[in-house]
Amino acid sequence: MDETTNIDQQPEHRVWCCAWGLFEGQPNDNCSTTDDGELEQGGNGKPKEFIITGGNVPQLKIVHISPNDGSAFPFEYTHQLPGMGIHNLALSSDNSCISAVSMDGNLMLVNVMGGIRLPRVTHCHISNIWSTAFSRNPDCVYAGSGSGHVFKYDTTLGTLQYSYDTGRCENILGLAISGDQRLVGTTDYQGNFTLIDGGTGTVLRRRNHKEPMRRLAYDQLTRYALAACDDKTIRLIDLPSGRLRETLLAHDAIVMAVDISPDGLRFVSGAFDGSIKVWDVRMTKCALSFQCGYTTNLWDVAFNKLSNKISVVGDGKGLGVYYCLGNREMLLV
Repeated sequence: MDETTNIDQQPEHRVWCCAWGLFEGQPNDNCSTTDDGELEQGGNGKPKEFIITGGNVPQLKIVHISPNDGSAFPFEYTHQLPGMGIHNLALSSDNSCISAVSMDGNLMLVNVMGGIRLPRVTHCHISNIWSTAFSRNPDCVYAGSGSGHVFKYDTTLGTLQYSYDTGRCENILGLAISGDQRLVGTTDYQGNFTLIDGGTGTVLRRRNHKEPMRRLAYDQLTRYALAACDDKTIRLIDLPSGRLRETLLAHDAIVMAVDISPDGLRFVSGAFDGSIKVWDVRMTKCALSFQCGYTTNLWDVAFNKLSNKISVVGDGKGLGVYYCLGNREMLLV
């Protein structure tokens, strides 16, 4: 999110963030509830894809894009949340828990099926969270603050486990955690990339790129990181060294988001002007480029778990889904 955004001037329908999930079975119109109020999963046991979105209203929308007997296509439902709209979210590795950051700086944990788990996750009374991320361990969640700190919480009680200091008192816009939790990476509004040892809290590398860096993503094997930058570029960063490998001249507008496919072969970037590019990781060359014409301002892009679809969110229509097979794209939603 841009710090200068005027909430009073927002269009009626804005979607700011998205994430993909995948589980066996899918709820249908006749879902039953358990004693603790969570929905039981239905379906025929086949993998079911869903997309979580958050925007300028205080709710999370979950859209199931896989066909399901007995329910409409696509099937969708919402979880109402306290506070203001949701501008950043992450999904746990077991596809069960959503970590959501509200516009008023609160971090909330929400069960995908059952709704709010913890309406506020914090160790103090200051609401100043900007970003969130999971590692492969669903038992803990990370949050980047406006003071340059990253906080690690357990997902059961929401209590603080560890605090990391980037040494820069800036809004942490991008946050990425390695699967083994050994590398905590951040990018901030002043263009600082900071790499921290997840075990000791030691700053391993810091580099300033002068312009805001909005999103940060690691590949599955933690070989490299990608950062979306306001200077219209993508920074490709080697891991675990944290050294800059390459600066990709990516778009003609601010790069709002990047994401890496789970199979590690491609990554996607999206710019504020609605341009979307899919890149070949091996050659760092753009393999597919197209314009998302139905949205006025693009805010986020994400790969699905099967590495064959891309979700795009922004102003206007809100959510779009594209096939990503070879050099062809097809609008789904």
